[in-house]
Amino acid sequence: MQTIPTTTTRPSLLRALRRSLGIALMGLFIISSLSACGGGSPLTLTQANLDKIQPDMSSADVKAILGEPTESKTEPIPIVGGTKTTYVYTNQDSRVVIVLKNDNVQTKEGHFGAAQ
Repeated sequence: MQTIPTTTTRPSLLRALRRSLGIALMGLFIISSLSACGGGSPLTLTQANLDKIQPDMSSADVKAILGEPTESKTEPIPIVGGTKTTYVYTNQDSRVVIVLKNDNVQTKEGHFGAAQ
């Protein structure tokens, strides 16, 4: 009768468990980081951040302050030409609308919940 040494199976099992735990923790970190960057985040939708948005800022500047919009729509501007892009940021209590013409901020407006 042959015995199987348990010392060789336990370390490999522990390594596999550690690797799985590490991958799971990395996944949770990535998901939580990405969700914090969302346009609807209560951390980004504040009057103070809306005040940072200035006329003629680029869409990249807007996204650096407010994050990715909850909704966006781009359409051609008739007769004059160019494009009009509307970014809408919403969360449970707030709504911000930024309108860009040819990638430059034209208008902004925001309505914030009672927590503001």
